[in-house]
Amino acid sequence: MTKMLRAVAVAMGMAFAPTTMAQVALDLKVAYALPIGDVWVASPWNPAWTMTSVWTGAVPVEVAARYRFTPNISVGPYFQWGPAFTTSTGFDSISGSAGTDMRLGLELVYGFAPDAGMNPWASYGTGWEWTKYSGTKSGQSAAVTVNGWEYLNFQVGLDFNLARAFAVGPYVGFSAGTYSSIVASGASNTGPGGNYGGSVDLAARAFHGWFQFGVKGTLNL
Repeated sequence: MTKMLRAVAVAMGMAFAPTTMAQVALDLKVAYALPIGDVWVASPWNPAWTMTSVWTGAVPVEVAARYRFTPNISVGPYFQWGPAFTTSTGFDSISGSAGTDMRLGLELVYGFAPDAGMNPWASYGTGWEWTKYSGTKSGQSAAVTVNGWEYLNFQVGLDFNLARAFAVGPYVGFSAGTYSSIVASGASNTGPGGNYGGSVDLAARAFHGWFQFGVKGTLNL
């Protein structure tokens, strides 16, 4: 009987023992991003705008928190924000001077060798994106924010495990989505001081994406 109880205790201990890796990880990423695709395509609703005719790049900074269900698999939310560089040609009748790109979502991360000195990893995320263009129109401050579902946020990288609690390494990523709504403030098409917005016409919705090249640091708690 005593031997049986000991065997059960050992089995339960093995089942519920913590993994060699920490259960919670915090990520910080800094990157440079390049846009592709279209803000929207031409339709009776509005003329076409390509991403590169509005924004030339961005410097996204991302924070994320992940819970490890196994040493290899972790899931958690991410938030990314950064300045987006605008073109001088203007967008939606606004002469631009600044922009931002922001995304919020949930990701699944797989580490191929979490206990090794070098750990290749890949992640898939999905969420919502807001991209802003601000400047002047009719002599007044004005801004346009387009937003929509970002159905793909795929990243791959290589972590160098410098210590049990800390890793750092490069990564590349690609995100893709469709802008489905527009919100504008400031000078409107009908006169200064107005606001407008709503859904992007279905016929005008188009694919757009961002390529990211950056570095990630991870703190294991």
